[in-house]
Amino acid sequence: MPTLSIEQAIFRETQEVFHLTSFNEGQAAVVSLINQAQHEINLYSHILCPHIFNTEPVINAFTQFCLKNNRTQVNILINDSRPITHLPHRLLSLSHRLSSSIHFKKLNPRLAIRDDDFICFDKSAYLQLTHYQHYAGTCHFSDSDRTVQLLSYFKEAWEQSSSDPELRSITL
Repeated sequence: MPTLSIEQAIFRETQEVFHLTSFNEGQAAVVSLINQAQHEINLYSHILCPHIFNTEPVINAFTQFCLKNNRTQVNILINDSRPITHLPHRLLSLSHRLSSSIHFKKLNPRLAIRDDDFICFDKSAYLQLTHYQHYAGTCHFSDSDRTVQLLSYFKEAWEQSSSDPELRSITL
């Protein structure tokens, strides 16, 4: 059992692996990691789980991250755009307001689909949900080796994927 809480973990220092056992823990981990990241967040998700990514604390953290400076980047690669374009999703709305910092792409259908969702924070930390429809997962605040492995898949998939017109449309 971890001796620290997720909220006490320090980016690039805390060596413990946190095992997530609820959507609330996943949300707390995402917020803590976003708040400590400096430059780039890369998110691979099937449907941007609304219990984590469509919540006020997470949206506020993404907003503050993007406003840190003009070099912050959030790259979001999704498998299915329908769940976030047909129902209001705050992260998609935020991307329209902060379009120079938040970029969406839809996974190229020719690429292999993973079962998990993951987020890489800079090149140092990650959060990984074992299955995109479940809250179980892990996060680590200082594991550049695992983060680089996840980033390798992300970067390759990002390069081979394209913007989805539905993700660019702004609801008036």
